[in-house]
Formats: sequence, C-alpha cells, structure tokens
Amino acid sequence: MNSHINNNVMVGGYDAVKRRGRAWSTKAIQPGQELIMDYGRFHDYVLFGQYGYVPSDGTGVTITSVAAYHNIIDDDLPDLEQMMPYLQFDHGYPECIEKELHPAAFRLNELKSRYLREIAIDSSRWALPLPPRLTTDVTPASTTILPDDYTVPSFGTEVYEFLETHALSVSLPCRLVTLTEEDLDNAEDFLLKDIETLEKAPSPLDTPTLQLEELQVSPGWMIRTIHCMRMAASAQKDMYGKTIESKMREIMILARDGKANTLEFNAAHVMLGEMQSQEALETWALDVLQSVSGMEGLSPQDLYVRSEPC
Repeated sequence: MNSHINNNVMVGGYDAVKRRGRAWSTKAIQPGQELIMDYGRFHDYVLFGQYGYVPSDGTGVTITSVAAYHNIIDDDLPDLEQMMPYLQFDHGYPECIEKELHPAAFRLNELKSRYLREIAIDSSRWALPLPPRLTTDVTPASTTILPDDYTVPSFGTEVYEFLETHALSVSLPCRLVTLTEEDLDNAEDFLLKDIETLEKAPSPLDTPTLQLEELQVSPGWMIRTIHCMRMAASAQKDMYGKTIESKMREIMILARDGKANTLEFNAAHVMLGEMQSQEALETWALDVLQSVSGMEGLSPQDLYVRSEPC
C-alpha cells in the first residue's frame, strides 16, 4: 500500500511467529478505491529513499535549507576544508580578506570555519520543514492513477507567511558567516565560548542553544545574514541545472504517458519539491531585502555583500 496523510487503512503489528499482521479500515471505502495507509510524518526525500514513493498531490513535507556546500545528513563531522566555501564571499568587508593585510579578519574566519564544522550535521541549524503545498482532508481515490484534472503542486502565499515567522530559525550559519569585527566586541572570544560549548555537547546531532543565536544583532548584520540565506537557497536551486517550470512540464509529460506510478515520476516530484522549497526561501529573502532597501542609518560597509566569491 502507498501512503497518504488522509489514509483509509491502519496497519497493526506483525506477528513474526505466525507470519501474520492485520489491517482495518478507518473510513468507508468505495468499490474500486485504493487501500492507502500512512507511513508516518516523514519528509518527502525520506519517503522516497525508503519506499521509492512520494504523494504526488503536494500533501507531503519538503524542506528548505541553507546547507549549500556540505551534506547535513552525514554521520560524522566534515573536515574543516569542506566548510570553507561558506566563507568565500567575505560579506561585510570592503576588500577580500588576505592573511597579511587583514590579520584580525583572517583569524575570525578560522574560528568561523571551526564553528561551522561543529554545527555541520545538526540539521535543525540548517534545514526547515515547510508546510505542505496542499492541505486537504480528502482521501484520494488512487495514489497511482491521477485524476483527469491533475495539476503539479506548488506553494501558495501561505508559505511566505510561515517563513516570515520561522525562516530565521535556520539563520545561525549565515549570522556566523557574515559577522565582522565591527559587529561584535571581542568577537573572537565570543566565538571561542560557543565553540567550547559545542565541543562539550554530548552529540553533534543535537547541539545546545548558543550565544550567537540569542544575540540581538544590528540591522546591517541582519541584512547581510538574509542576503547570505538568499544566496544559499539560490545556489542549491541552481545545482539541479533545470528550472522549476521545466521540471513541472516533465512531470506532466510523465503523467500523460501513464508513468505516474514509476520511480522516475516519484524522483521528479522529489526534485521539484526541493527546488520549490529553495525558491520559497530565496523569494522570502529577496522580499525582505527589498523592503529594507534605503533604510536610514546604514553605511555602505554595513551592507557590503558580494555575489561572486573572493
């Protein structure tokens, strides 16, 4: 049985000795209607990885992420070198950082790379589950045969309302990356204390609340942070080498050709959901940046950001 949040079947425990399990209906099932269970509240990429299936109507959960340059689901902490791409833009500095010319900034970058490494596989620091693209209490007649009026799911405006209140929960990496010596007195000591806290944590998969997360930051620092989040989302969306529109057309062609229950169709849906989720974060960040453009009291250095690496 495939899975849907609005399942019509529950499955009980399996008796390995008797080699027997049980299942029962949770609502009226019409003749010809598919029996559908609920695998649980897993993200779409987990459903696909474990079962090769995702709901094609958009009722599943996708995530948006600022982890543009490393894998957050690794079991071990990455090497420091793997975290260096996050520091390649030198946001907040009028010149690209060089060891001999900017020793304080260079030392700060070394601490940033250590800090990034310590939080690298705590997915809560990097990834944010988004609301489903479709919310419904209707059980589909089938998960394998699409209705004649099928449309590819996409986010509505509700996702931006959600991001307005939740996006900054994954801002720590970019808050760290865009920090300069001008933003924080004794920045090196501040980061060292957080690094010490992280190194003492019982597990890198579940790290404690850090000083940098609770700190009230200046408007300029926050703007640089959101710019960094936009770039991270854009970089991940672009890595697919396709547009969202072309991926939606691909899915509709597969549906038209009767391939709605294939691995190819489900893989296309996973990719589309990831691209749409990154675009949602990117769009939210752009909207925020546009809304604060021209804010009084900010110097050019406060807002200095780059779109190309140093």
